[in-house]
Amino acid sequence: MAGATGYNEVFERLVVTPDDIEGFIAYGLYKQAKREWLVDFVSDHDRRPTARELEAFSRHWTPTTLQSLRETAESALSAYAQSVVQDETPTIQRDALRLGRPLWKDILIGVVSALSYSVILVLAAILIRVFGNDFWDAFTAFNSR
Repeated sequence: MAGATGYNEVFERLVVTPDDIEGFIAYGLYKQAKREWLVDFVSDHDRRPTARELEAFSRHWTPTTLQSLRETAESALSAYAQSVVQDETPTIQRDALRLGRPLWKDILIGVVSALSYSVILVLAAILIRVFGNDFWDAFTAFNSR
């Protein structure tokens, strides 16, 4: 994985696009794991790892383990988003109520709706009184005029 220049390609394998936040977090998790490995290595061997040992560490990051890092990053982002939404919900609700439609408009809509429905019912009652209950007779009587 590391070439002759010692370049490690894990970043490109984790970060797919320039705005891939999950990939950046996954790469941070990879770097955290690498740091822990380095600290343990130095503690166990009383020396820094050789280039070959660093390459061996990098090679053990298979597509499956890297995908696991991405999934961990995705879970962390999801948990963070949930906590932000949960923390901001009271503010969002308060702003929606404060900035929403005024009560008088809701009352006006209700009054106009009820009045319109009442007018339709009165017209229906008048039509039934004039033409009777048989709507087909009413229709034919209306068309024959």
